[in-house]
Amino acid sequence: MDEMYLDVSGGYVDDCRITDIEYHSFLPYSSTALSNNDEVRIPLHNTESYTLPCESYIYIEGTITKPADVTDNVSFINNGLAFLFSEMKYEVNGIQIQKIVNPGIAAILKGYCSYTKSDIASRQNAARDSDFENANTNFIETDSFNGYINLRDLFGFCEDYKRILINCNQQLVLNRASSDLNAIKFTKPDTPKLSEIKVNITKILWRMPMVRVSDKEKIRLMKVMNSHKPITCAFRSWELYEYPFLPQNTTHSWKVKTTNKLEKPRFVIIGFQTDRKNSETKPMSCFDNCRVKNLKVYLNSETFPYEDFQNDFTKNKIATVYRAYAEFQKSYYGRDNVTPLLTRSEFKTYAPIIVIDMSRQNDNLKTSTVDLRIEFEADIPFPPSTSAYCLILHDQIITYNPFNGVVRVL
Repeated sequence: MDEMYLDVSGGYVDDCRITDIEYHSFLPYSSTALSNNDEVRIPLHNTESYTLPCESYIYIEGTITKPADVTDNVSFINNGLAFLFSEMKYEVNGIQIQKIVNPGIAAILKGYCSYTKSDIASRQNAARDSDFENANTNFIETDSFNGYINLRDLFGFCEDYKRILINCNQQLVLNRASSDLNAIKFTKPDTPKLSEIKVNITKILWRMPMVRVSDKEKIRLMKVMNSHKPITCAFRSWELYEYPFLPQNTTHSWKVKTTNKLEKPRFVIIGFQTDRKNSETKPMSCFDNCRVKNLKVYLNSETFPYEDFQNDFTKNKIATVYRAYAEFQKSYYGRDNVTPLLTRSEFKTYAPIIVIDMSRQNDNLKTSTVDLRIEFEADIPFPPSTSAYCLILHDQIITYNPFNGVVRVL
């Protein structure tokens, strides 16, 4: 401190390297093909600009159509805007960087683990709400709505890679869901005719920050491009897998996927839902415990976790599984102060999901492939129409060459 006070000849750092950041809106090829089952492609061909995908978002406007005899108000479920789509893809120079199937489920699983209460407050434009019973009651007014979804809440690339892209074409591909029943609810429970409600999207925009830099920084970035060297982008990708109908047994083994060593899974988030898909009374944004008492994840011969959970939801014995959920932010983001979104009571009631931390592995093993298998055990047989969801967060590396546009997924 004394040295700082006495350093009268010390210089200063001019940190005005970024002179401006402006959001530009990009339209889909067809502004009318926004109905159920339509594919919405939004290109970004402004290759001379410096773009910042991690701060971009999808802007959505729409209306609600309901029968004349329905007087109850309609609202979105938690994370309802994402449930309007069945699949999303992000491409750079025509190469797929990430694809997320069922983005509503994937984003809600990841969000329950990643967000805090204040994070939810800043994401109300995406139909996020911390009030589970009365979520988004004022999001739709006079049968119209508008909102946006941050790309960092949908793609691991945009969450982890916080740098500009140079001289790149980009494209978003959004597939509309075949039905909007999973995205909406009535504000009053047990109101019939929810299946007759129609969600009409009237506008979709991709709003991307365009970054302007100082002349000195332009020269530096031009040297990077003219060096012909590829730029490496490392991030944690998200992949969702679904087991649509679990057998009505008390134990089950699920071989989820086989992957290469470079895409080694680091976290797995598992949730169960019973009779929630296309249901008029049970929202897709919540999960069921299904009386699961133990769960193991196998990566080849490695087992996670080492000891059993030994849950008993009927006796409120959930300390171990809740701790695994609460510690996610500490391990994934390196946060010292962990503030999980869900309290223990909310976790048990609305989202009893199981988080498996596999971030510490022996990466020196000489294996070319990694087999991921899940074994789970319940106190009672799984009910009919029970689905299992597994969100895998794994390492991913891509390179792109800003000089010739070559993109490689390693």
